[in-house]
Amino acid sequence: MINIIISGNFAFLNHLTIIPALACLDDECYPGWLKTFVRRKHLAFHHNPKENSGKSFLSFRNAVDLVLFALVTSLSVPVVSNLLQISGKQQAMNASFHSLRLVNTYGAFGSVGEKRYEAIISVSNDGRNWTEIEFPCKPGSIQRRPCFCAPYHYRLDWNIWFIGFKPHQSMLQRRENWLFRLIQKILTDEEESSRPWMALLDASSVELLQRTPKFVKVDMYHYEMAGSLWVMAANWFEGKAPVWWKRRYEEPLIKPVTVDPSGHLAYAII
Repeated sequence: MINIIISGNFAFLNHLTIIPALACLDDECYPGWLKTFVRRKHLAFHHNPKENSGKSFLSFRNAVDLVLFALVTSLSVPVVSNLLQISGKQQAMNASFHSLRLVNTYGAFGSVGEKRYEAIISVSNDGRNWTEIEFPCKPGSIQRRPCFCAPYHYRLDWNIWFIGFKPHQSMLQRRENWLFRLIQKILTDEEESSRPWMALLDASSVELLQRTPKFVKVDMYHYEMAGSLWVMAANWFEGKAPVWWKRRYEEPLIKPVTVDPSGHLAYAII
């Protein structure tokens, strides 16, 4: 969990996972200084008359805790049933089972894909020579090393990631249709002050788009790591050009488009 906190996103989820996990450890697992500190606090409480006067309150607190525990336990029955798929139905993610929504299911990801597909945006001025747009933290060039970004995702990197789920066209048309708007922005000749969205791209792409392209296309590629970290580290020490990824063309996502006289996207005739 600590490794994910350091290297990944959604770090608060990992902090929340660590906290209850600590209660599962035996007391002997903790360092001596921490056990001594807790023991002193415990002894000070039981030998302090003023604090002992609060025992009646603690009894009431314990009773309230038991009632809440019983309530949460009873409300958790359908949640656990959903988690274990006891009814035979597919597990529902981010779902509620009671009108008050006191106990729910939550998951950052219901499933994780086994393959990595990336949507690669390319621009051109002649329809023959294409240059790829780079995002701040996503793989594009195979020589681009994986980056660290925490605790927050880059906005476009996060959104375009969902297009990697199959079927790609379905994801594009249903929830990621913002990509058409981005392409229209790329193809529209505007003053720099009117293009704040360019700050969401990698610096190299910002420089590239200083000159408005005539055509844009989007292709899907299947990405894999080029090798183990040890192999790539050895190549680096030997002075070889780093190659972090290997990729294979998958399919066209958006065929070459341009902007028509009315300012709308239209398929390009190249």
